[in-house]
Amino acid sequence: MASGRLEDVDIDNWKFLLESWSRHWFAARDLLDPEEAEEETDDDAVVAGSLGFPAATEEQIVALEQRLGLVLPPSYRTFLQVSNGWRHAGGSVYLMGVAERVAVHGDPLDLRRLYEENLEENSGQADRPMAGMWARSLQLSHDSDMTDVLLDPGDVGEDGEWAVYVYRGWSGDFPDRFPSFAEFMQAMYRDFHRRHGDDPGFENEVTRELDASVERARLACLAGGGIDEQLAVLDEAEAYGRGRARRLRDQIHAMFRPVGHVAAVMDMHDPLYVREILPLAAREHRRIDRDDDWFLGPHGEKGRAGAEAALREAGERTFRYEPPGPFGRAVAEARELARWGDTEGAWRVLAAAVPEWEPYGTEHVAPIGLLADPLLGPVVTPERGRQILTTPRAGQGPARRPTAATGNGTGAASGVLDAAGPDGLGWLAGADSGGRPNSFRFVLVHGIPPRELARRLGEGALLAPSSESELGAWGRRKTPSRDGAHARIGLCGGGWSFAFETDPEPFVEDRLTGLDARASLGTRAISVWCAGTRVPAGPGTAAPARTIRFSYAEDGQEVYGYTTGGDARATRGMLPAPLGALPFGGPALDAVAAAYGVSLPRFALRKGRLHAVAAKSWIGPPTAAEEGRTTIQAFAVLRTRGIDASRAEERRRRLR
Repeated sequence: MASGRLEDVDIDNWKFLLESWSRHWFAARDLLDPEEAEEETDDDAVVAGSLGFPAATEEQIVALEQRLGLVLPPSYRTFLQVSNGWRHAGGSVYLMGVAERVAVHGDPLDLRRLYEENLEENSGQADRPMAGMWARSLQLSHDSDMTDVLLDPGDVGEDGEWAVYVYRGWSGDFPDRFPSFAEFMQAMYRDFHRRHGDDPGFENEVTRELDASVERARLACLAGGGIDEQLAVLDEAEAYGRGRARRLRDQIHAMFRPVGHVAAVMDMHDPLYVREILPLAAREHRRIDRDDDWFLGPHGEKGRAGAEAALREAGERTFRYEPPGPFGRAVAEARELARWGDTEGAWRVLAAAVPEWEPYGTEHVAPIGLLADPLLGPVVTPERGRQILTTPRAGQGPARRPTAATGNGTGAASGVLDAAGPDGLGWLAGADSGGRPNSFRFVLVHGIPPRELARRLGEGALLAPSSESELGAWGRRKTPSRDGAHARIGLCGGGWSFAFETDPEPFVEDRLTGLDARASLGTRAISVWCAGTRVPAGPGTAAPARTIRFSYAEDGQEVYGYTTGGDARATRGMLPAPLGALPFGGPALDAVAAAYGVSLPRFALRKGRLHAVAAKSWIGPPTAAEEGRTTIQAFAVLRTRGIDASRAEERRRRLR
């Protein structure tokens, strides 16, 4: 049985579609209050009892074709055989398509010239027909709000259909193109439903069928059914203005696309909104850095405090995603693993618990609040988001018990130093995204927790979990000043903790304080400093060499190490055989990883969030001799600039 949706109507059964459209239009008008209904009154339509007209005769259609010297395209011709024109075709077209009134548009505003002037050599094929469309097209709209509906005989498809262009003169936009008159009418029918989709009481066979399809798609999604198939169903329903379809679709998209806006009913008493959607919206608002009133205003006075709290947690990165039930307990465990760098273990805990996830209601299909959690959000990559969506959940499939991520499954949470670290160290030898050598340094210490390592190498309290970009690592330091330098800390397997700093202070070999060695008090430590250059190699020149410093220390004292720079290599102490012969690079770093059983978590450091601490300098102050040389050099520069002796001497004293 036909449904009344235009996707089920072709050019052979216009009659059923147009009658359904008229019936739905009058029903929507009856829902308006008297004042609005008066504004929407169309006396001719009311008298006729239809938005359409009697069918055009074959003689009328042939007369139109002879007048134009053209044979009409199939879908418009068959439309006329059912109704000679149509009222309210779209929000601003009140009458269109009457055979006797159709004429060549003629381009009275000389838009063709404007479009042709803007055509460039690389203009697409679709742009060129549009430029010539203005003069040759047929004007179908007879009564409208500055809107032209143009049927273009110069833009013909393989099926013989002519494209329809809709130009809203008040908008300043390019015309919208539809491949045929039938597809234009389909879009206008959807637009009619979309404009009334939120009206209470607006219901007909189309809305009922669409709502049923949305519910089927929701259950299929919870059962792990094909994501793309369910999205297609929801997209169709959303095109007809079904709000629930839009809300469910946005949640699905959020799991594997950039988040953007997630449609929701703004209800501060609804846990779906307060615990899932609001934190995600606050995070996105902070990312875009809009004015807070834009975010707070829609929540009104009663909801303002809750919205302000969400913004504060997003800005300070203190939001904790806390869903109910077994999945909530897995989230808490995963968060502690991710907090100290075991993002792989965190993901395994989450993935195992997904079947036990519980929605807050029938408008909830995915744990999107995960994405707002500063520690777990980065763990849910687009690929993993899709995996969550394709896992049966909410009782739609067999339950699976969460499995431990590593060790006893509670490493970071209980303080046991046993986090997974499969990445090794060789990945650090690559170039960063800017094309220059990586510049970094790290210290690995055995047998102490990350907080203690932060105390030994840093100063002040731990910062909220931060990504590399949030710390402003690249290009952060333009002078030797230590202002703004931070080390990120965590666990890296085998009982080791790490402190990692990107783009550290300039390397000065003879002024090193031994801070990295002192971090080994009561245990042992490994440190690596790779001091790259900020200036990329020019065309045809070799990449500038990096200075590399490796050190192994026990109980506060260096035992052995080496420093390389270009072809030079200085060794300190007796290096173990696996470390002594390899040039610095991936193999040398992998040799360190193998010799000591250490690793650094690549994903956590590059894409995740970790606690950080203000880093102490590894470089001591200059000696008196160095200060003297610096002062003399500065004095000489001042003299060469023509500054008189007294002023130069004054500046020299200030420099000292």
